[in-house]
Amino acid sequence: MTIRIKQRPVGVTATATADGSGSIDARSGASAPLAVTPGRDGFTPLELLDAALAGCLAISARIAARRLGLDARLAEVRVEVRGQKADDPPSRIERQRSVFHLDGDLSEAERALLIREAHTLCTVGISLERGLTVEDAADFP
Repeated sequence: MTIRIKQRPVGVTATATADGSGSIDARSGASAPLAVTPGRDGFTPLELLDAALAGCLAISARIAARRLGLDARLAEVRVEVRGQKADDPPSRIERQRSVFHLDGDLSEAERALLIREAHTLCTVGISLERGLTVEDAADFP
């Protein structure tokens, strides 16, 4: 039996126009409005940062449940994430807190294990914790 892993193209383009509109367009074809100013519809960059972590943790919890044989008893995973800005300059997110809502027939020990495993699997969380490198490039290879 051959297992085929489907890969999505990675990367996004953010556009902010002079009239205050904006968008986030992924190479995969997904898109979302970007709130260039607070009164505009769409996601702010800080909401997108929280969304990246929340989405990654939710998916990672589902993967952990499957690996641990708990997937049949885990009906739904919801992860709330709230970033907290630092009080001192430079402007940055100092901390992100996550709250897991695991709906299903699970013991407290199983819930704790799933949350712990989700954090060990989440690429976004691990990248943020370890201090990813942000750099400008002339082009992509």
